[in-house]
Amino acid sequence: MPRLPPSLAQLLLRPPRLPTAQSALSVALRPAQRLSEFTHQFARPAISSLVPKNAFVSPILRSLQPQVRFTTYGSEYQPSQRKRKRRHGFLARKRSKGGRKILARRLNKGRKYLSH
Repeated sequence: MPRLPPSLAQLLLRPPRLPTAQSALSVALRPAQRLSEFTHQFARPAISSLVPKNAFVSPILRSLQPQVRFTTYGSEYQPSQRKRKRRHGFLARKRSKGGRKILARRLNKGRKYLSH
C-alpha cells in the first residue's frame, strides 16, 4: 500500500467543515448558472429568450425549458481498415518524402512496428 504524505493524511483525518449560510447559497446558485450557460449552446432557443425580458412568465411556462442532462461525444469515428492503411500504412509512408522521414525516425528509435 502506498504511503501518504503527512500533509495529505492530516487533511483526510480532519473532520469535515459545516457549511455556512453564504457557502450554501453560492453552491445553490452555481448549477442554475451553469445550466443557463449550457443551454445557450443549442440551436433550440430557451423559452425565456422567446419572451421579452420585462414580460411576466408563468412558472409552468418556465418549467417547459429543455433540461440538459448530458451530451454525447465520439459518434464521428467510424473505423475502416482500408482508409487506415491507405492513410497511415507503410506504403503510404514510403510514397512521400515526409513519410520516409517518419519511417526512418521510428526505425532509428527501434520501434517494433514502423506503421500500420
